[in-house]
Amino acid sequence: MLAEERKRKILEMVNSRKIVKVNELSQILDTTEVTIRKDLDDLQSQKLLRRIHGGAISFSPVNTDISIEQLTTRCINEKKAIAKVAYKFVDNRDALILDRSTTVYEFAKLLLDGSVKDLTIITNSLPLITLLKPRNDFHLILIGGEYNPTADCSYGSLTNQMLANIRSDKCFIGISGIDAAYGYSDRNLNDVGLKKAMLNSAKQKFVLADHTKFNESYIGKAVDFSGTIDYLITDTLPLDIDRTEYDNNVNFLVADEVS
Repeated sequence: MLAEERKRKILEMVNSRKIVKVNELSQILDTTEVTIRKDLDDLQSQKLLRRIHGGAISFSPVNTDISIEQLTTRCINEKKAIAKVAYKFVDNRDALILDRSTTVYEFAKLLLDGSVKDLTIITNSLPLITLLKPRNDFHLILIGGEYNPTADCSYGSLTNQMLANIRSDKCFIGISGIDAAYGYSDRNLNDVGLKKAMLNSAKQKFVLADHTKFNESYIGKAVDFSGTIDYLITDTLPLDIDRTEYDNNVNFLVADEVS
């Protein structure tokens, strides 16, 4: 097993179980404890977990936001794979609501360069508007509200009120955490209200989330797990999830499995 694949599996187990032991990881991944300790040290240096004596614990507080710089560079290939699957669901003349998430930004890059025409794009993200403005056949709608200079987007009650008066064909959002017992959740409470408003304004609801978001729950729940999201798209099948439970509650699409 390659080092990066091994570290990915370690991170999935840490995020799922909240605590893992070196000897347990060594047995599961069929490698030496020395190698596991080195992997844990590397992951800690990236602030993806916290080392403890004999193992590691999750580094995901329920109310701690992540910087745009970290989000932009994290799991970039995974986000591109998810975006390719999502793009297949877009039709000419669709009205799309897009949030400010970095996975959705990768999806928007495909819209920019793709063959789908005459789209209406509704978003609170200034970077998305800047990205897509070269497409003269796209109708771009920037949702107003209070300006967030850190995320370069609008947010707040005014933004949510404007979305309440809009209807779209499809909505594509990212999410921080997915847990079958809790639902779809986010670190940022302002984003939670916004995502709810976006989803309520769409006929079809898509969540784009890489494998590290599973078995995670955060301070604000956007929507329930059952009966709310139409399509959940991820890059690879996460470890330690009940696949049947996902397939029974949402159209669960895994990029690794989609030709």
